[in-house]
Amino acid sequence: MTLFKLKTATCILIEDDYNKNVLPLISELVENSGHQEAVKILCYEQPACVWQNIFTENTVQCFKDSELNEWLKPSTVKCIYIIDSVNQMILDVGWNNCIKYIRSVVTNPVVMKLILVLHRDCLINSKIQIQLNHLANAVVSYDEKKPNIIRVQSKKGSKFFKSEEFLSLDTLTSTLKLTPVVKEVLRVDELEKVLPNELSTFKIEVDQIQQLEKNKLKLPYMSKINEGQGKVYYEPDAVDDWDDEDPDDDLDI
Repeated sequence: MTLFKLKTATCILIEDDYNKNVLPLISELVENSGHQEAVKILCYEQPACVWQNIFTENTVQCFKDSELNEWLKPSTVKCIYIIDSVNQMILDVGWNNCIKYIRSVVTNPVVMKLILVLHRDCLINSKIQIQLNHLANAVVSYDEKKPNIIRVQSKKGSKFFKSEEFLSLDTLTSTLKLTPVVKEVLRVDELEKVLPNELSTFKIEVDQIQQLEKNKLKLPYMSKINEGQGKVYYEPDAVDDWDDEDPDDDLDI
C-alpha cells in the first residue's frame, strides 16, 4: 500500500546521505509506475550512462548542469522529471531560482512525476529541507544507521500518512518490496517490574557505601547487650499517678 502511494505521488522528495543508494528506489518508482513515460533527468552527480542502464524500458533524456534550460523546456509528451541532486542545483543556480524551477515543473500538466534527491548531510540551511517537505506530497527518509529502513510520509489533501518500511529486493522478479516494520510490543506479564524507589520522589533504598557506614556504627548500649549485661531500669517519675488499690477488687473472682 505504501509503495502504491509513492507511485501515485506527483512530487517525491528522497532524503538520503552519503552512504545510501537511492537508485533501486527511483528505478522502482519509474519503471513499475504503470506507464511508459519519457524520463528527463537533470544530472549533477550520476553520469548519463548510469541512468540509461537503469531505465531500459523508458525513453531517457539526460541533461548536464549547463543544459538546465533544455531540461526545463515543456515536453510534448507526458514525462517524469528527476533532479540528481537538489544540493548541487542550489549551488549552481541559487536557492530562489531552484525553488522557482521546481514549482514550474510541478505545475506543468505534462509532468506526471517529479523526483527530487536531497542529501541531508550536505545541507547548509535546514530551511531548504523544510520548504521542500511542504512542496512534496511524499517524502522518503532513509534511516541514518540502517540503509534498508526508510520512513515514508505522504499527504493527500489535509491527511498525512506515516509509516516505517523495510526495503528488500525480490530476486525472482527484480522488483523492490516495501514491508512495514513491526515494532515489538511487550506483553503485560513481560513488563518491567517497578522498583520502590521509582514510586517516590525521595530516596528509599540504601546504597553499598551507606550500608557499610551503617554497619560500622556502634551504639552505646550494644556493647552491654552483647556481653549479656543488658538490663532495663525504670524510675517512677514524680508526676506518675500510682493507685495502691487492687485494680481488680471490683471483680468477683
